[in-house]
Amino acid sequence: MGNWNDRLFLVINASDHPAAAVVTAANFVAADVIFMVAVLFVALWVWGKPERRDGLVASACATALALAANQALGLIWYEPRPFMIGLGHTFAEHAVENSFPSDHATFMFTAGLSLIITGAARRWGVLVTLAGVAVAWARIYLGLHFPLDMASSAMIALVFSLLAVPLEYAAGRTVIPIGNRLYDATLNALRLPKSLFPRKPE
Repeated sequence: MGNWNDRLFLVINASDHPAAAVVTAANFVAADVIFMVAVLFVALWVWGKPERRDGLVASACATALALAANQALGLIWYEPRPFMIGLGHTFAEHAVENSFPSDHATFMFTAGLSLIITGAARRWGVLVTLAGVAVAWARIYLGLHFPLDMASSAMIALVFSLLAVPLEYAAGRTVIPIGNRLYDATLNALRLPKSLFPRKPE
């Protein structure tokens, strides 16, 4: 872990007496925004354009693969979290485990970039990517991660979001036809109104 990593961490990390409102907001961003993105993916499937579902599935698959890569990298490179070595200040609870890379940042960046690259939802993708920057900041601010963890997550996200392009083609050929039929059949069986739950046009 280079000195630049420590120095930048201390610049971003909270002071010993931060504003309570900022800490509360940072905790929300650090831990809860990721769940909002998961809900967004579901909403895009239900209310987004059906012809973009292949990109949506590809984006989800790329994100899952990026998280799997995180686990593999974590087995190769162990980095203690800042609070484990007494560096800076910590304002969030976390398990004593590997800091490298950040699963939260990898999820956010890969999801956002994949939505942009596949065209599944470019505007939402930009928003998710920017939210990923906020998540990265919040987790450093709270003392859970180093900047190096976030930079590594961004690089992993870029690689796997590019992988979403061939995955989109594969999803369009295999997953989407079956998924559309099962989804529409389920909506019909539950008698859910088409005005609220649109079906794929015939």
